[in-house]
Amino acid sequence: MEFPVQPRTKPNPNYRPQRSLTPASRIPPYWIFLLALGLISYLIYNYSGYEEVVTTDSNGNPILTPERKAEIARRQKKNDEEAEQYVLRAIAPGYRECYLCPEGKVWLEAEEIAKIGVSTDGEDRYSLKFYEKHGIYYDMEYRGSLTIAKNREIARLGSYPLLPENQKREHKLLYPPLNTKLD
Repeated sequence: MEFPVQPRTKPNPNYRPQRSLTPASRIPPYWIFLLALGLISYLIYNYSGYEEVVTTDSNGNPILTPERKAEIARRQKKNDEEAEQYVLRAIAPGYRECYLCPEGKVWLEAEEIAKIGVSTDGEDRYSLKFYEKHGIYYDMEYRGSLTIAKNREIARLGSYPLLPENQKREHKLLYPPLNTKLD
């Protein structure tokens, strides 16, 4: 028996062979397993945290534990306290760690800003080891209401890109080297 010779045709660019549904292709990807594991861990952690801050009164109603009430009061009192808006400045010229820089470091001249922040603990906000590691010092710019200190911090951070020390850089920064966001 002879078979007729078929003329050669161009391959169909739209042709897609069908995947067979072997048992291996029906197994969910590894990342779905990790996502599910993470979600379960998160739920377990949050559930156990709930029991640490909520108890029941004599009628069976949920109430906050005394420790949780004390923590809330402490934090509210801290907000009423005085605060300082500060900058951390370079002591001498040199490379400093930079959280958002692709190279992980940036050159700062003496007196240039490494960080802008707010503290209710003053200079004790950071350890001596931190100051030494980064070659910086604490410069308080405002002391008073926490609300005003936070607003000053946001204004200083927001306008950082326009500072002359940043404008002279080849790769300009959005925030000082030791800041990562606008608060």
